[in-house]
Amino acid sequence: MKKFIALIIIIIVILTACQNGSDNDKTSETKNNSDETQGINETEILPVLPEDADYEGYEFRVVTRGDERHNYPLHTRDIYADEQNGESINDAVYLRNRTVEDLFNVQIVMYALNEDDSLAPNTAVERAVLADEDLYDLLMTHEIFAAPTAQNGYLMNLAYVSYIDLSKPWWDKSATNDLSVGNKIFLALSDFSVSSNDHAIIFLFNKELHTDYELENFYELVSTNKWTFDKMHEIIKYVKADLNGDGQMTEEDLYGFISGDLAMGFYYSGGNTLTKKDADNIPYYDILNERSILTYEKTLAINSDDHTYAFIAGWEDKKIIPMFANGNGLLLMTQIGIIQQLRNMEIDFGLLPVPKLNEQQEKYLLNIDGHAQLMAIPITVRETEKVGAILEALSYYSHKYLVPAYYDVNLKTKFSRDNESSEMLDIIMDGRIFDFGYVYDNWVIAFQFQYLIREKAINYVSKIESLLPTAEAQLKKILDAYDAIE
Repeated sequence: MKKFIALIIIIIVILTACQNGSDNDKTSETKNNSDETQGINETEILPVLPEDADYEGYEFRVVTRGDERHNYPLHTRDIYADEQNGESINDAVYLRNRTVEDLFNVQIVMYALNEDDSLAPNTAVERAVLADEDLYDLLMTHEIFAAPTAQNGYLMNLAYVSYIDLSKPWWDKSATNDLSVGNKIFLALSDFSVSSNDHAIIFLFNKELHTDYELENFYELVSTNKWTFDKMHEIIKYVKADLNGDGQMTEEDLYGFISGDLAMGFYYSGGNTLTKKDADNIPYYDILNERSILTYEKTLAINSDDHTYAFIAGWEDKKIIPMFANGNGLLLMTQIGIIQQLRNMEIDFGLLPVPKLNEQQEKYLLNIDGHAQLMAIPITVRETEKVGAILEALSYYSHKYLVPAYYDVNLKTKFSRDNESSEMLDIIMDGRIFDFGYVYDNWVIAFQFQYLIREKAINYVSKIESLLPTAEAQLKKILDAYDAIE
């Protein structure tokens, strides 16, 4: 009997080993994996990549913008790292690149063009295409400036590039779905470019002022779906003071809300998009509806009162961040990438999503500011399968190594000052959206919401009505251009 039981155990062990071996096949879709950080078993989705590929030192060439106009390497830090230096993002990029380089015997090469010319990467790719030269494998560029390059036929349809699987979790589904036309996908975003998240629109709040004014628990408002435009407006009215006693409200005084030139954030957080899609995935304008008009009215009310400091100086605004750091505002509307400029702020602050239009809205939503990068493959690439495999591998290993470094370590630990802010960050990241109209509109109608808020204008409807024919005529030309691309 003992021998029989032992034999049964041996058979079970052998069968289990065989099953595990099958699960770990490189080209399988999933495997059971022990999570290294949480110590739990969960299913990991894997890419489908060529086995035992040797690309003999192939240079995978990425062209992007430099960082001359930023105080940290915004556009380049998630592409290339010379060596490990103990900084989480740098070391994750280094590990990812070395992993892919060793996997395929390739080299990752970056061309960072001067950011003073935001169109430089697009121009470089377009010139290469016109000269029929295979100079770049991946274009990473300003999301709005990417649109003309796509519609003019300089880019590959990513839907048909071998090994790229846009359904995988390392590809942003909103970017894929919202920026496509029919079955044509020229622009996308994967975890290879986590720095695009730096342009997500958010709120920060001053915890000291929150306590001093005995305000409601902001985190609880968010979790119970009560963090709305009306609730925000109600709260910021309590916070206002002429601190220097000069009888005027200036940047030296106290405000309930400090707002830069980011009013489009309210448009999207209110559940609006400039364009929607029909059954054939073709975009059309849908701006003048009851929801968008109500969103404008409430946004105007929030930004017009004297409890709001609305300094309009574009994305390079130099005044509002020091104001918040110095304690001159309860709430600040900004971008995630700004948080690192507040690392030395003595007053504790928390993180919030931009409010919903109302409690009935399903989730908190936010737009990614146009300065963020999108990704594309030039049509002059000769080694399409090779490039597809390398890009898919870089995206997967970014999901595995870089996202945790950026998200969990960098944001949740280094810059976030409480556990609740980390939970807020999860809500924020879940609500990211892209909008075809925002990316492709070429400033005809897309930013009118923001421009009119600047002017404190009450003629939103008539202004949009006057511009809509021009915008729709332009959209028709864009769609015709897409139709002409094979």
